[in-house]
Amino acid sequence: FLTTDESLASAGARPRLAKAIRDRLAKSLAACAVGVGVASGVGGQQVVQVSGEVSCVECRIVIDTVLTLGGLDGPGGHLVDDASRVLVDHRGRILVTTTPSNEIAVFNANGTFLREIGGAGEGPGEYWGIADIHIGPKYVHVFDINGRTLLDADHAFVRRDAFWAQSGTATVTESEMVVLAGEVPTSETFGHHLHLLYESGDLRSYGWDGREARGATWRWFAVAANDTTAWIVDERSGRVETWALVPVPKLSRVVHRSLETFDREAAAGPRRWPGTFNIRARIDDRGLWIIWGAPDPGWGLRTDDPEVADQWYLSTPMQTIEDGMLDLIDPATGRTLARHRSDLPLVGFVDGSEMVTAYEETEGGVPRLHLLRALLRHR
Repeated sequence: FLTTDESLASAGARPRLAKAIRDRLAKSLAACAVGVGVASGVGGQQVVQVSGEVSCVECRIVIDTVLTLGGLDGPGGHLVDDASRVLVDHRGRILVTTTPSNEIAVFNANGTFLREIGGAGEGPGEYWGIADIHIGPKYVHVFDINGRTLLDADHAFVRRDAFWAQSGTATVTESEMVVLAGEVPTSETFGHHLHLLYESGDLRSYGWDGREARGATWRWFAVAANDTTAWIVDERSGRVETWALVPVPKLSRVVHRSLETFDREAAAGPRRWPGTFNIRARIDDRGLWIIWGAPDPGWGLRTDDPEVADQWYLSTPMQTIEDGMLDLIDPATGRTLARHRSDLPLVGFVDGSEMVTAYEETEGGVPRLHLLRALLRHR
């Protein structure tokens, strides 16, 4: 998995990718940009317009703190930051990594550090710039610049599947299939933005219909999926695509959730920071959940210069700049059932649980990661 500095910045993370990673990506793009693959038709779809405001007056999202990780000196604490990825594994342990680290910290359910796994390298169980981790029914899926590594329930190396992809845009379904949304820069997949990576390691791509030039867009997407359906959420707008995955993946519905903050920024033109952006998505029996971020009402500065934005993020606690938003959406209609606004940035879902993660920096600059359980209540 790879991403650009701009993608990380717009997703609420400080740009921290090493120059070597960017250079390696540039070489890959140059090698494959001239390739032509087989187009998979999307078909014309009418966009359904719905309000993005909360439609269920009786619904509310309640957030309870389950655990807090982090600190300056504790083991594993160096992996706690605004780009941390977290999951609960098959034995109830908590795995934490960050982008682009090479290690994964393992904690017990009470937050006690157990050990670190991984390390820098290209051998079995080693990584080069971890971008994301997910859990499936049998395996832990670790994504880095070299592709996807499968670990078993005891974190032992099973297999590596080599490919390239944009970071932070995947989910694992109940059949161990990975659904990715974003760029996979190879001659066969260039231009597509839906990719299915099967347990076998076979990768198939869909979404380019031949009506526009193929090439990298570097757009960020959030994706949620089960074995039959995928929801792809555009980073900078209220657009949500629904894809039927069986018998053959096909775009079945496009909904635009009209939210004043998104619509205003889209009309304003060039991207400014801090901005409004979708970060992650998840589907469960309650509906489609979307984590998104918005400028803190008390932070009045805006810029279109990524270097200036980076300095703000480096010198100011993130919670001063950004608020975290959590929406629950009816996947059948696209309407918003409930919304929670947090003073802390929400940076992701915790795979294997009903939790989300919130990032905080203390006045002394100590990073903390709060694991929060999100519950739906009716007044």
